[in-house]
Parts: sequence; structure tokens; C-alpha cells
Amino acid sequence: MSVSTHTVLVTLVEMTGETGEPVPKATLAASLTLPESTLAESLESLQQFELITAMEGGYRPTVTAHELLAADIELGDTLVVDVVEE
Repeated sequence: MSVSTHTVLVTLVEMTGETGEPVPKATLAASLTLPESTLAESLESLQQFELITAMEGGYRPTVTAHELLAADIELGDTLVVDVVEE
């Protein structure tokens, strides 16, 4: 069984919102009723796009992840960003 990377991110955001603490991979996997090994690809992808950060004790979503989800943007959506240098 697999789960979308977007679902992994949403679940992680919800779980960290409850405690503010990093979520261990095992806890995240249990919440999604998946083996830990199936999360590796999603977690790696989310880290590459700087939507989560790995830290002692687990994973925590970044500010960017919170902003994307607050704007109701899904990971498969096309997004145009205007980069302004300061």
C-alpha cells in the first residue's frame, strides 16, 4: 500500500500542530497505517523541496509547507512564483 506525498505532508502538519514537537517516522507511519519503509521516498522528496526538515526526534514541516497548505495548494499543482531580490 502506498500513500501520496501530499497526504504525508498534511498528516505531518496536523501531528506537529498538536504538540509542536518533531514527529518520529514510526509515529507518522502508524498514523497512516503504513510500514515505515514506504515513507522513505515521500520524506526524502519533501526534504528536497524544503517542505520538511529532519531533526533529532523526527520530522517537522517548514514554514513554506504551512504556507502552501494554508493557500490550499497541493503538491501536484503548478505554481508560478515571482522571485524578488532584496
